[in-house]
Amino acid sequence: MSKPLRPDPIERARLAWGETIPVEVIILAEACQTRSQSAVALKLGYSNAVVSHVLARKYPGDLPKVFAKIRGALMGETVMCPILAEIGRDRCLNEQATPFAATNSTRARLFHACKTCPHRQQRDAA
Repeated sequence: MSKPLRPDPIERARLAWGETIPVEVIILAEACQTRSQSAVALKLGYSNAVVSHVLARKYPGDLPKVFAKIRGALMGETVMCPILAEIGRDRCLNEQATPFAATNSTRARLFHACKTCPHRQQRDAA
């Protein structure tokens, strides 16, 4: 008995998104075609389900944040961090989400710098 063919992620994404398919979704689908979807999800820091939902245009979460992670991890987008210098956009988002740690001076400096950084994804409620 032969193995069922994996659905082509590029075709799946094009069918779901149509003419308005963002470049980030194309890059994501291409990455899933050359590697496993699980490997791509791990590189992005998301679950396999998130990648699947983005490709199917059914992701209910913060799509701009997912696109920023794709641009950093898969497209090489960088930002200038006031503490770490030039870093990938995906690492920037990961650093923003990391909690304060008084035992690590770099982590403490990042925690404070991220609050006012122009690259901050999530703004605190006033």
